[in-house]
Amino acid sequence: MSDTLNQILAVIRSIKDDERKLEEVLGFLEEKFVEDFDFKTIGVPERFKLCVVEIADSIEAGLVCFLNPETLEIDSYPQDLLHEIDLFDDPKEVKENLLDLYDWEDIKVLDWDKYFEFSPPDSNEGFRIMEAFAERLKEDEKLQNRLIRALNNRKPFVNFNDIIHNSDYRQKWFDFKQQWLENFVAARLLEELGL
Repeated sequence: MSDTLNQILAVIRSIKDDERKLEEVLGFLEEKFVEDFDFKTIGVPERFKLCVVEIADSIEAGLVCFLNPETLEIDSYPQDLLHEIDLFDDPKEVKENLLDLYDWEDIKVLDWDKYFEFSPPDSNEGFRIMEAFAERLKEDEKLQNRLIRALNNRKPFVNFNDIIHNSDYRQKWFDFKQQWLENFVAARLLEELGL
């Protein structure tokens, strides 16, 4: 641990029994360091910006996306399908199997020399998105508490969605989730590009 962090923790330990002071520290930290709904967008090179939005939309729908970094073509498939095929097998054989099984003729990714793969976020990441939204919902404390309770009980995904879709914050949730997914894709893209 750094010296700075140790000093911060020492200050907090010194006031741990004073609820009012702890509230002040929490308020200061949230005001200074916790970003609101409009958290920062992760920047990507200009030529990839539209790809990030399209890929985010596709992974939200449960599709696995492949991006050709040279042509910027995107090829998307249902996640379940990819469990049945191996992209490293002979492309001709894979195409024949997909044609026989699903009547799919055009599988672009099999013809590409290079591609980046983007999978939908796993359930842990999905939970973190909902949790982050609930934590940032400061203007409606009652709804915030309901969402946090829903996330801490059985069937958190179902209960969270039921509450949020029947609230005035439905569109804010969609916007927040879209921005989160775009950042998720952008971070992965920058990693693949080595930036």
